[in-house]
Amino acid sequence: MRRAAPLGYELSPAEAERAGAVMARLRHAAEGADETAIIRAAHVRGGLLPEGLLGALADFRRFGNEHGVLAVRNIPITRDLPPTPSRPESAARGCTPSVAALLLLMSRLGDPIAYAEEKRGALVQDICPIPGEEERQENTGAVYFKLHTENAFHTRRPDFVGLLCLRGDHERRAASITASISQAYPVLSAADVAVLREPRFQTRLAPSFCRGRARRPYTKPAPIITGTAEFPRMCVDFDDTRPCDEPAARALASLGRALQRVRRESVLRPGELAIIDNSAAVHGRAAFTPRYDGSDRWLQRMFVVETVRPLLGEVEQGSVYRCGPLPFPEVTVP
Repeated sequence: MRRAAPLGYELSPAEAERAGAVMARLRHAAEGADETAIIRAAHVRGGLLPEGLLGALADFRRFGNEHGVLAVRNIPITRDLPPTPSRPESAARGCTPSVAALLLLMSRLGDPIAYAEEKRGALVQDICPIPGEEERQENTGAVYFKLHTENAFHTRRPDFVGLLCLRGDHERRAASITASISQAYPVLSAADVAVLREPRFQTRLAPSFCRGRARRPYTKPAPIITGTAEFPRMCVDFDDTRPCDEPAARALASLGRALQRVRRESVLRPGELAIIDNSAAVHGRAAFTPRYDGSDRWLQRMFVVETVRPLLGEVEQGSVYRCGPLPFPEVTVP
C-alpha cells in the first residue's frame, strides 16, 4: 500500500505562536549575516518548528501525495505589509517574516537554489502583476497562466516550488491551479502513454532565460512522462512544449485534457504556503484583474532541490547556489 503525505496542514494557534518564535530567532540570526549563513541557520532552526508540521513536511518530501501539492495554512507572517511591488525583477530584501517562513519550511524539503537569469538570481522572488505585462505567460501576467512544470526546459529544474501568499487579489479570482500526473495517468490510453514516454517533445526556453538571444531556442527531444505506472513523473509546459510529429501532438493533447479533468483550484489566503512537487504536478493560475493600487495579489516564491551535491562544480558557488546560464544550442524538429 502506498504511503502518502496529507494534502494540507493547518497550524493551530499554539503552533502558529511557536512557529512565529522560531521565525523571530532566524531573523535575529540573519542580522548582518550573508546568505550562506542564513540558509544554514534556517536548516538548523527549522528543527524547532512544531512537530506536526515537521511530520507533514517530512512525509511530503519522502512520499508525496496524490495531488502533488501540500498546503500549509496559518503561517504567522505580518499583516502590516508594504505596497505590492510593481517591478518585474522585484525580489525580497532582508529576512522579513515571510522570507523567514519560506526559508524554514522549504529547507525541510532540501536545499534552496536560485537561477542567475530568474529575478537576477534572487533566492526569494516576488510574484505579482506588473503594468503592461498583463498578457504575458509569465508570473508577471494576469491572464490565464497555462499549466506547466517549473523551468521545464532546464536540466536542473527545482524539485519543489514554494508559493507563499502575502496578499490575495481584490476579487479572489486568481486561483492557483494544479493537476497531478498520478491522477491523470489512469485517464490516458496505453497508446498515448507509450508516446508520451518517448523523446518526441521539445520545450522552449522561458523569456527570462533568453535575454540577448535573437530567439528562444528549444531543447533536444525528450519524453514528457517518466517513472513507473504507480509512481509516474512528468515534465511539460503547455505554452512552450511542442510535439515532434503528429502522434506526439495527439498524445500531448490527450495529456492536456486528462490534466484539465483532474485539475484542482484554490485561492490562496495570506499566510498560506503551497508546496508543489515539481515532477508530480503542473501548476498555473486563473485570470484576474489587477488594479495597480498597491494592494494587488502578492506571492513570494522559493525553489528547492532535494540536495545540491550533484550540482557541485556545475553551479555558481557564491553566497547561495545559483544555476548559471546554460548552453542551449538551437535545436530543430527532426
